[in-house]
Amino acid sequence: MELTKVSLVKFADQRANIRRAVEKCDGFKELTPEKKVLLKPNLVMWDEALPYPKFGVITTAVVVEEMVKLLKEHGCSDITIAEATTEDKDINSGTMAAYRGMGYPYLEKKYGVKLCDLNRGPYEKIEFDGFSLSIAAPVLEADFIINLPVLKTHNSTKVTLGFKNLKGCLARRSKVFCHHPEIPLDRFIQRIGEKLAPALTLIDGIYALDRGPAVNGTAHRADLLIASRDMFAADVTGTMLLGMRPDEIGHLAEHARRHDLPLDGSNVEIKGEKLSDHVMPLRWDWGWLEDNSGPTAFGRMGISGIYYPKYDDTICSGCSFLNNMLLILLLGAYTGEPFGNIEFLTGKVARSKGGFAKTFLFGNCIIRANRDNPLINEAVPIKGCPPRTEDIVRILNEHGINADFDDYVQYRASLAARYEGQPQFQEQHFTITA
Repeated sequence: MELTKVSLVKFADQRANIRRAVEKCDGFKELTPEKKVLLKPNLVMWDEALPYPKFGVITTAVVVEEMVKLLKEHGCSDITIAEATTEDKDINSGTMAAYRGMGYPYLEKKYGVKLCDLNRGPYEKIEFDGFSLSIAAPVLEADFIINLPVLKTHNSTKVTLGFKNLKGCLARRSKVFCHHPEIPLDRFIQRIGEKLAPALTLIDGIYALDRGPAVNGTAHRADLLIASRDMFAADVTGTMLLGMRPDEIGHLAEHARRHDLPLDGSNVEIKGEKLSDHVMPLRWDWGWLEDNSGPTAFGRMGISGIYYPKYDDTICSGCSFLNNMLLILLLGAYTGEPFGNIEFLTGKVARSKGGFAKTFLFGNCIIRANRDNPLINEAVPIKGCPPRTEDIVRILNEHGINADFDDYVQYRASLAARYEGQPQFQEQHFTITA
């Protein structure tokens, strides 16, 4: 069996180690100077309104900057950085805001790099087996894709590494479509990765995220770089570093089946560090009460009179992030007295079984799914795709739930405070300065 090279290198705050990670896996073996190169980092969100700990959530600027420098040394002149950051006007989240916040315009000015917002398109419709997806044309037109995901877990797909990062190349409607009521999310992820097939994947493991993929996860300094010309091999290695079995990751198992590949890493040759020395078992899921009435925090606080079943894979990224905010608002609104026999539904497929005074329907998809549900006593739609923060707070208060947005502000501040005074968490890793 021919072995696939995967480099595993300690970062140790030495930028030269990013070069080592690329060189050890022969990352530029098939790169020639005239090729159109596209870098796809993971900038899943941005936030200019609330405390925003970036550790483990987004690709570090230092990895992106050093990759650009290496490409320029290699003689490449056509370099594009492309991403589609979640758009939310309430916190000024968007691709260009993220680029500005991290100093990417400096790369544009000094190295002639193009900054591309994949949210703006254009897109090309691609047919797969049984479905179609709209993929950003700049990605399809690239000759050499460099995939720069983060070493982190995900509350639906368990890990979000090379394969999952490429979902960001889709048009917004296609991203929502991937959270399908009948087709597994992992199947979409595998097919996208198979189609785009990056020439080089470098997993940014300077920080690793427990219970990701967003800011409510807990970051750890892993200080690792994982690189390979084979995205599957890189993801298998990253999965094992996170303490998980690759055969338990739906999109990796699907890819192995379709391409007759082993899932135990037996076809991978690790160059550099010893993998077993750096395994960091992290959690991917959030605990829920046994009766599915809410997160375990409800039980700890003695909250009753509310039914809030766990999210499923049909909830897309925008609603998923705000779902966390909604739960924090409810925790803050609890006075010690039971809520008024209410339920909250999310995603695309949940149907109320009735018996509640009010049924809050969070987002347009679940509103449609329950539009003609005769078992609902009083439907309370929270409209939007995703809903606006101000609408969420207003509707809760209009229906007797004393929601105070300051509770969420304090919660976000507490997340950021986790990393204060800890020298291993360095904000400068996320800023490019002239």
